[in-house]
Amino acid sequence: MPARDRRYKVTPKIIQSMKEMRTAGYSYRIIGEFHGVSGATALYWIDDSQRAKQRAKNAKRKYAPGDKERIQRDMQKRRSNWNADPEMQLRHTIQSAQDEKRSKRKTVQGMKMPEAKKLLKSGKLQRKNAKMEE
Repeated sequence: MPARDRRYKVTPKIIQSMKEMRTAGYSYRIIGEFHGVSGATALYWIDDSQRAKQRAKNAKRKYAPGDKERIQRDMQKRRSNWNADPEMQLRHTIQSAQDEKRSKRKTVQGMKMPEAKKLLKSGKLQRKNAKMEE
């Protein structure tokens, strides 16, 4: 089980309740107030096309290189994921070795690079990427 994603204030149960309220004719603002979030958050979780549009917009964000707070936050999240699923640390190590630009890596954690790449491509080191479990 992946580490809890702290970015989301809503649960699948709340999302279902929001959808039911919208079907009953409530506005996004009222739905948001009822659940303790903004109307925009309610819109995001209820309307799939709106969520896709917002995610595409968020994907275009650029970060300043060397943003220490972001790097620290990302590393903390990575560590919590590694504690929840140790195979993710192996996956991260293999990907980092594969992306190495300074020199051509021959091994990673005792296995030859072709074996590591094969393990990575096999999908055994994959995990679900659902933002909200349904």
